[in-house]
Amino acid sequence: MLISGRRWQRGSDARATCLNDTSVSVLHSSRPRNFANSERGNEHQKRETRSARMSSLSLKRSPTTAAANEPVPKLGKRSPVPLMQLDFEKLEFGTKVEQGSQGDRFVRLNYEGSRLEIALKTLPDWARAPFSAGPPKTADGNALGTAWGMAAEMTMEEYEKWAAFEAYVVKKLQPMRNELFPGDAKKAGKGGIPENAFQLKFNSKLVAPNPDKGYAPNLRVFVETDPTKQMPKIQKMHLREGNKCTRPIKGDVNDLVRGAAVVMVISLVRGVYAGQTGTGMKFSATGIDILTNLQQTNAPETDYSGVEFLNVETPMDNQPPPPSAHADADHDDGGEDTYTQEQMDAAIGH
Repeated sequence: MLISGRRWQRGSDARATCLNDTSVSVLHSSRPRNFANSERGNEHQKRETRSARMSSLSLKRSPTTAAANEPVPKLGKRSPVPLMQLDFEKLEFGTKVEQGSQGDRFVRLNYEGSRLEIALKTLPDWARAPFSAGPPKTADGNALGTAWGMAAEMTMEEYEKWAAFEAYVVKKLQPMRNELFPGDAKKAGKGGIPENAFQLKFNSKLVAPNPDKGYAPNLRVFVETDPTKQMPKIQKMHLREGNKCTRPIKGDVNDLVRGAAVVMVISLVRGVYAGQTGTGMKFSATGIDILTNLQQTNAPETDYSGVEFLNVETPMDNQPPPPSAHADADHDDGGEDTYTQEQMDAAIGH
């Protein structure tokens, strides 16, 4: 049996091509065929087909090259650590400065071998959103870019804990300050960037309290709105008495309005960055529970401090008022008053 001289290719298409070439060669062969030759040719063809199939299966696929986008936060297997339980000694810093995709540099930062994920609150505790989620705005109300952000109010204890966390990060990165900012280090000359100058480069996401205006401290975080990336999981529910919650339903970023009661989990994106604006940590909201029955409205509230509310239901407009305690004694049918003769004589005499 004459086999085509065409070289074998790997894959199902190549096998089909080879079989077609073989059949064509057999049909156009001028040599006489007998049963033995045909059987040997079939066996040879089967061996070649099996060999091609095994070669195709043994091929290793090359990994797909990922797009050069900034990594998006992904929830790890470990549960998020509550903010007040964050152990600084369990923070794991990278040993080298890496080049970012946007011309920046960064140092990786993990927590106990996993991505750093922090629960700002845990139910039944919750935080108030001081303003609606969205892009930052100028003083005249114009949006600055398209990146969304939001804030969550903190207690003073939580504020101080986060401030200590940021200070610890800056301290741990001091030995890498010249690698993070090589241009500034070169300009600074011998010794490189001073430690205090590097400390001033840190961009904190904390907003200090303002007692005069009644503003509580808060923390600003990033909110992903690009559907091609991992957006936060947003759920809406009610928190009832006895620390009981209703079954959650799906929400979206438009539910993150001013005055919302939220329970938020945030994740660190990549690590500690260093760029033209300085150093910092970009935390993205990855899980947000909204307690819709505790949402605060923007409308001004009436001051009821000077009155006392009774345990009596307010009547409807078409409902008669409730009878007074002296209803029977003061009952009047609207008819003419009657007097005794003595009363009339006394009245005339006067």
